Amino acid sequence: LYSTVGMGLLAVLLSVLLARRLSRPLQRLTTAAEGIASGDLGQRVPISTNDEIGRLATAFNTMADSLEAHERLRRQLVSNAAHELRTPLMVIRGELEGMLDGVLPSSPEALQSLHQEAGRLTAILDGVDELSRAEASFLSLQREEVQLKLLCEGIATRFVRLAEDKQARIVVACPDGLTVWADPDRLSQILINLLTNALKALPDQGRVELRATETGQTTIIELSDNGHGIPPELLPHIFERFYKGAQGGLGLGLAIVRELVTAHNGTIE
Repeated sequence: LYSTVGMGLLAVLLSVLLARRLSRPLQRLTTAAEGIASGDLGQRVPISTNDEIGRLATAFNTMADSLEAHERLRRQLVSNAAHELRTPLMVIRGELEGMLDGVLPSSPEALQSLHQEAGRLTAILDGVDELSRAEASFLSLQREEVQLKLLCEGIATRFVRLAEDKQARIVVACPDGLTVWADPDRLSQILINLLTNALKALPDQGRVELRATETGQTTIIELSDNGHGIPPELLPHIFERFYKGAQGGLGLGLAIVRELVTAHNGTIE
């Protein structure tokens, strides 16, 4: 009887200790999840084991890191967009006030200036919208088997007139039968943005080469040209939103390209 009672008490004690050991990390996870739900994206939980609870904590921390990064990018995008929109709005407002006060004439030239600034506003908003859709593209990719040679040759054909104006050449080097599992529309958008940048930087009688190769399980698409290139000090920033090089523009093209490449589980450099 004593042995039975003793074993029973020992079993109860061990059960309580084990339950506390299991419940404590779950309680921390619950508290952290409630914190994230209330807007505190800095919540993390310690990882002390390699069992299922430890893997759950690791997955939670990874999710929290991703949410925090996306929120940081969202705030940065809103801030950058507001900064970019402020300049054309100030120009439009200043010119309109000058016309209302009689300081500036309501001439066709002045109206043309306003029209250009309005077009700049539209371009910025369109770029932000396109970037937002690119960031969410991993949710809506329509993947299929894409014949790279046909795709690259078709895209190069679109730029023939622009290349001829600069007496430039576009060369496609891709083996027959090379395929990738991708969204053809998004992949086309990637190559179009890159080709557009290359042709802008290309000298007269220049050359752009679009090459595709396969190394093991990896497909590499490379675009090269003999243009003026990118200064080394700018390379770390070229994929940042609204970062503009010497050629001007909105600074969104390469940011969109990176988001689309990332959505395909790829990398770009």
